[in-house]
Amino acid sequence: MSSNQAVYRRQWRLLWIFVLLFCAGRQVKADDAISFATRVAPLLQQQCVTCHDAELAEAGYRLDTYKHLVRLGDGSPAVIAEKPDKSKLFQVLIHEDENSRMPSESDPLPDTSINLIRNWIQQGAAFDGASEDQLLSSLLPKTEHPQPPKNYPAAIPLSAIAFHPSQSQLLVSGYHEITIWNLKGELVNRITNQGERTYAIDIHPTLPHVLTASGTPGVTGEVRIFNLSTGALASVLATADEVIMDARYSPDGNTIAVAMPDGSTRLIDSKTGSEKRQLLGHSDQVCSVSWHADGKRLATASRDHTAKIFDCQNGLSVATFTGHTKSVNDVAFVNHDQAVSVSDDGTAQLWNADNGKRMREMARNKTPILTLSIAPEKIAVSGALETQWFKRDGRQSIKRFTDSDAWTTITVFDSSGEIFAAGTQSGEIVVRQKEQEPIRFNAIPGR
Repeated sequence: MSSNQAVYRRQWRLLWIFVLLFCAGRQVKADDAISFATRVAPLLQQQCVTCHDAELAEAGYRLDTYKHLVRLGDGSPAVIAEKPDKSKLFQVLIHEDENSRMPSESDPLPDTSINLIRNWIQQGAAFDGASEDQLLSSLLPKTEHPQPPKNYPAAIPLSAIAFHPSQSQLLVSGYHEITIWNLKGELVNRITNQGERTYAIDIHPTLPHVLTASGTPGVTGEVRIFNLSTGALASVLATADEVIMDARYSPDGNTIAVAMPDGSTRLIDSKTGSEKRQLLGHSDQVCSVSWHADGKRLATASRDHTAKIFDCQNGLSVATFTGHTKSVNDVAFVNHDQAVSVSDDGTAQLWNADNGKRMREMARNKTPILTLSIAPEKIAVSGALETQWFKRDGRQSIKRFTDSDAWTTITVFDSSGEIFAAGTQSGEIVVRQKEQEPIRFNAIPGR
């Protein structure tokens, strides 16, 4: 081999080594790219969102969505891509003055967390979620919940119920599951991977989707969508640090109203999971939400003793009903301009949905009224041991009955208004259909 050939081969060998090293370096750099959704969002959600969400927004700054966190309240940039030292978001994490450093009134973030934010900004502050309007909480990894027991060791209170689209089955809250029963009391199916306690179940008007609100008291709350046919988890739309009491599809199924524990109600696009709007005005947890038939207005009930009507197109409060003296547990529209609400104060009140003025007191009990249901021609209000049916205008009581020795905690009419199902504190379901004898069964697997 000539010396020229040897040199030529050495040059090619060195070139290939350089190429391999270069590609390896590029691969390491790509592999080290920081994901906003899986690494940055969980950190910000845990450390910052409590003081910088839509309700508080301390110093006028929100960072509960990517769209908000990259800009300060005055519109100036909070994050400058590739320049962490000039980005306000990073500067406040390392400020020497503890009164200016974030998180406020807390120890500085550990170096690993600070470096994570620095490197994310240095890499370009990229967003890798579905929508920049998404709440950071919706980007968090989906929690895999424990499997429910095959047979329950004891009965549990029922807190959510809904008719299957066939109207021949009931979806019922369980422990880390939704159970499905026929009207004879036979267990048909079980949807698992659900929060500990389920507080609301709603069915999409046209698709086989089950919407649920759930949580563990004092720990966490979630809104999940499941495929009704397969039981598979489709998405997690919202999370919170307290239980979420209610979530409902709009009449067209395009928007989901979520009753949040911070007093807000969030309107979420059911297809993309992005937040459309927040409805603000309550000072305590929202317990119930109910859509108007036109899909343009929403009624809300809260622990702050009030019920409200919101215009969902502009987010403004249209009316506030202040006629209750304790937590308002449930609310619904009864016609175009009237709403009914029930409360721990033992009353059911009918009021004007345009101005919030009381029209009449439908019922007054010595114990709380926990739930109400609306049928085409009647209203049911239930609490403690008694249920009352009223004509749809709320003027006349047409039926009064006691279904169980335990408190009635949740009720529902089928779409025709001819079948009425009630769930109790002892786990019993009572189904009434026209003049037939009520059907009773324990909606507790293995009981």
